[in-house]
Amino acid sequence: MKRLMGAPVFRPAPSARGGRNHGTARLVLLLFAVLLLGTTAAAQDTVLRCGAIFDGDAMGGGGDIVVREGRIVTGPPDSGDVVDLSGYTCLPGLIDLHAHLTINPDTLTALDMTRSSAARALDALANARKMLDAGFTTLRTPGEFDGYYATVDLKNAINRGQHVGPRLLVAPHAISATGGHGDFNNLMADLHIETPTRIADGPEGLRLEIRREFKYGADWIKLMMTGGVMSAGDDPNVSTYTLEEVTAAVEEVHRHKKKITVHAHGAPGIVTALRAGVDSVEHATLVDEEGIRLFKERGVPMVPTLYVMNYILEEGEAIGFPQESIEKARALIEERDRRIGAAFAAGAPVAFGSDTIFPHETAAREFAVMVGIGLSPTDALRSAMTVAAKTLGLEDEIGRIADGYAADVIAVEGDPLENIRVMEDVRFVMRDGRVVKTP
Repeated sequence: MKRLMGAPVFRPAPSARGGRNHGTARLVLLLFAVLLLGTTAAAQDTVLRCGAIFDGDAMGGGGDIVVREGRIVTGPPDSGDVVDLSGYTCLPGLIDLHAHLTINPDTLTALDMTRSSAARALDALANARKMLDAGFTTLRTPGEFDGYYATVDLKNAINRGQHVGPRLLVAPHAISATGGHGDFNNLMADLHIETPTRIADGPEGLRLEIRREFKYGADWIKLMMTGGVMSAGDDPNVSTYTLEEVTAAVEEVHRHKKKITVHAHGAPGIVTALRAGVDSVEHATLVDEEGIRLFKERGVPMVPTLYVMNYILEEGEAIGFPQESIEKARALIEERDRRIGAAFAAGAPVAFGSDTIFPHETAAREFAVMVGIGLSPTDALRSAMTVAAKTLGLEDEIGRIADGYAADVIAVEGDPLENIRVMEDVRFVMRDGRVVKTP
């Protein structure tokens, strides 16, 4: 029975009207209506019928994934629709720990200072949807070039259900030392502006800036630990913060029960950050043996962001990226492959991050570069599932296809363990039990 119209109506016998039997009949009618409405409102299960399932750790055969009220459940479905994915491999939704949603390639050529925070928020909304359609159901945004807090507002809007998008965890701004990666070093000395990043020096300066970030909704903190590629006048091999400064930042962040990551290319900055107790390291381009040992010993993941350097060399000149940035990438890339390859071979923890200063829908190209440098396809997938989920502290919530986990499920055509590039063409996306893309 699917509606009340046409349902039998209970009427008391004439002799009982106005008496106890009349009250009993009314109660029976009320209970009947409640039960009927409850049956009508009950949510139906969704069954994903998969040709193969990678559960976040390993590949298995075909089977059904039962989704109930946004969660994966074991056992047979109560009722509901079947989504036929028998020609596809199902996997947990992807997690990207280094997505810059407010950045588009064509804006980097003008120091990214031509758009308001509101304009960046609109770009971030569009880019978040592109990444969701590409299979990324959870993103961490580690520092944006935004004067205010666009990514915090976007996160809140998605959480309220105003917009469909990935689950977001945000570090609103990159915090940089004076003259470091994140400062605007190629502006004239007598031009005084407020940068869209945050500049902080010394332990107390860092503590103040971190508290301000948390005041306005940060989930993570990001420090610019070394120079970078897409910045002027700094050296990726030089650590711009001292051990004392980073230790103070880590203590402040952890006291608030939050997490901190660092941008670090050179070995001295990587080692200093790991000794201070950070929760992840972005890039780790020139990691040395000491850094690899600390990554393994402390269980802290590196987030290599490999494809972005390839993109700078392949597309940077045509887009109009600064020539200094292209030359930095050219000088680093071979050594990067050797150092990161050694870290992969040694078994250092690896979490997925793309560093999207390129078109966001192509973020999954990171997988092929990781595998090309030596990471196994299985570990490459884990980096965007179980390892990334653990990095976020959400290992009991996302990153697996298992009982009780959020129903974040994607599907690709083919076997990613045989050809990792199939991850670049996600055909089906479900986020928290809601289908947002179908083949």
